[in-house]
Amino acid sequence: MKAALEDDPDDKVLAGVTAGLRAFNLAAVPDLQSHKIAAAIRDEAGHLHGGVIGRLAGDSVYVEVVWTDDEARGQRLGRQAMRLVEDEAKRLGAREAWLYTMSFQAKPFYEKLGYTQFAELSWLDGRHARHFMRKDL
Repeated sequence: MKAALEDDPDDKVLAGVTAGLRAFNLAAVPDLQSHKIAAAIRDEAGHLHGGVIGRLAGDSVYVEVVWTDDEARGQRLGRQAMRLVEDEAKRLGAREAWLYTMSFQAKPFYEKLGYTQFAELSWLDGRHARHFMRKDL
């Protein structure tokens, strides 16, 4: 065996590593439920303008991706999509939500939704920061 960098890892490598970690985690926590929860922001024609993707695992949901395009921004659609994902996670047993955002992204947006920062890491030699945030559901 040997370890080697993958220049451009394909889906098979990514899926294999992820499946291995999930199997390991399930051995330690056999009843762990984990799956994606997504809310999409679409116009009347069905075109995607944003959305939220979270991963529910046990009693928490990690908000992986939040995005709205310029056309959707400012219409409270991001807030609605966040609430949809949080509410579904809560319905499925989550007691907390957590995420991280970059200093040039949307920390004030998350604070308005009730998230509080629990950690901060410097990034790019201190030019930016990663803000780790959570809230009770």
